[in-house]
Amino acid sequence: MASTITLVYIVMRKFTYLKKLTPEAFGASEAEDGFWAELFPEIAAYFKKINLREHRINFLADFEKTLRRLRLVSLKVDTLTNRLIHSVRKSATHHEGILSQEKEYKEEQEAKVFVTKKPVTKMDLKAEEQRLIIEIAKNPKDATLYRELGNIYMKTGEINDAWESFKKALELEPTDEESKGKLEKLSKKLEKLSQ
Repeated sequence: MASTITLVYIVMRKFTYLKKLTPEAFGASEAEDGFWAELFPEIAAYFKKINLREHRINFLADFEKTLRRLRLVSLKVDTLTNRLIHSVRKSATHHEGILSQEKEYKEEQEAKVFVTKKPVTKMDLKAEEQRLIIEIAKNPKDATLYRELGNIYMKTGEINDAWESFKKALELEPTDEESKGKLEKLSKKLEKLSQ
């Protein structure tokens, strides 16, 4: 500690004498270096060798390249996130479409269940018969309409008309097992009634 204080005291004493000297006493090149160059000549010589302007230009060029690379990386990340957002939205809308279709199907099934639970009157059956006859007039080759009409006739007890409807449905759609089974049952009933 004492040596540091002594060193500072000596430097301070030289500093006051060095301030009194004029630049002409050192020569032109020494005047350019200044006081600190005289105090620390090795360090001053090292800094004279370094071309700070060239290093500054090189540093700024490298820094600019780094910034451009960061910009490219950020643009790629932005593009990737936009694609990801688009695919998520697309799958979400597709999923919503599927859910809405499932919901509509369930509502239709619930409506059918509700309709079947309601007691059916003869007036309802007659109205349904009229509706089916009109639909058959519009589309006479639809086996489903004939099958539905046959079911209505079975409910009202009109066995002959039901048999004719199922026969026509089977003619239009020979692979219709439901119509084939009902036609056989009705044929057996008609045989019993004729005996």
